[in-house]
Amino acid sequence: MFSYQNTLTELQAVRAEGNQYTCDVCNKSFALRTTFKSHWRTHKQQSQYPCNVCDKSFYDKSNLKKHQRLHSGERPFSCSVCNKFCSDLSNLKQHLKRVHSCDRPYSCDVCKKAFASRGEVKRHHQRVHGEVRPFKCDICNKMFAFQRDWEQHKIIHTKEQPYHCDVCNMSFRSLRSLKEHMFKHNNDYPFPCILCDKGFGRQSSLTVHMRVHTGERPYVCDVCDKSFAQKCALKTHQLVHTGERPYICHECSKSFGQKGKLKRHLDEVHTKRRTFMCAVCNTSFKSKGLLRCHICLYSVKPL
Repeated sequence: MFSYQNTLTELQAVRAEGNQYTCDVCNKSFALRTTFKSHWRTHKQQSQYPCNVCDKSFYDKSNLKKHQRLHSGERPFSCSVCNKFCSDLSNLKQHLKRVHSCDRPYSCDVCKKAFASRGEVKRHHQRVHGEVRPFKCDICNKMFAFQRDWEQHKIIHTKEQPYHCDVCNMSFRSLRSLKEHMFKHNNDYPFPCILCDKGFGRQSSLTVHMRVHTGERPYVCDVCDKSFAQKCALKTHQLVHTGERPYICHECSKSFGQKGKLKRHLDEVHTKRRTFMCAVCNTSFKSKGLLRCHICLYSVKPL
């Protein structure tokens, strides 16, 4: 069995070839000495610092301390821009670079969307353009590359809103939506618009909003050349050309080309609640649209 000494200088497993450090155990090569040292520790038979919660152990005390935060939930490093908390400094730096930095040198080779890191490009490619999607929704058959996206999607069908605001008791489907909502109460948006009084919780939301002022419409339909400010609006429009109606009513199986039309159908046809009341005759309706049509009857003057 291969034996190791306590220090790297006593270890005879390295041969330096220019900038390359090669491990004699597995023949992997590394350009940086620090990277090689981290790799070398994976071969060490016994780690000195075991976790008292799980069976993992670590070569140094600092890595054990980072790991233990997974069990304790401790997040001592906070972002100065959006108050997000991270478990270690490297995660905070990655967050600042990924979310708040304007420098996005890496782009997707399919759709040219820009990102702050290669890892983000890889995840984007898997999520959006990848063919391998092992997670399937049992209700609408939509496929997902990541389990987290799949689990988040299922909430759409269950209408579950597990995240609650402590200030106004509003509920949300995702933690991100709740965090963005909290900026309204604090009136401290990290991404304010310089042209109006609106603010946003994400840089991407501000970018989309700025198109209201600039008139920019970067997403163009390849059939009729109609342009849109948002990619989701283009996708919805393209259903007009394809004839696809992906939104299906679970009550009567009627299908729709737009999510909003399905929601309106559910409110007007299948919902028993009548929350919109006429101020003139006190007749109540299921939707605001039906109430408007009713009010028009009073505005028609007899000949």
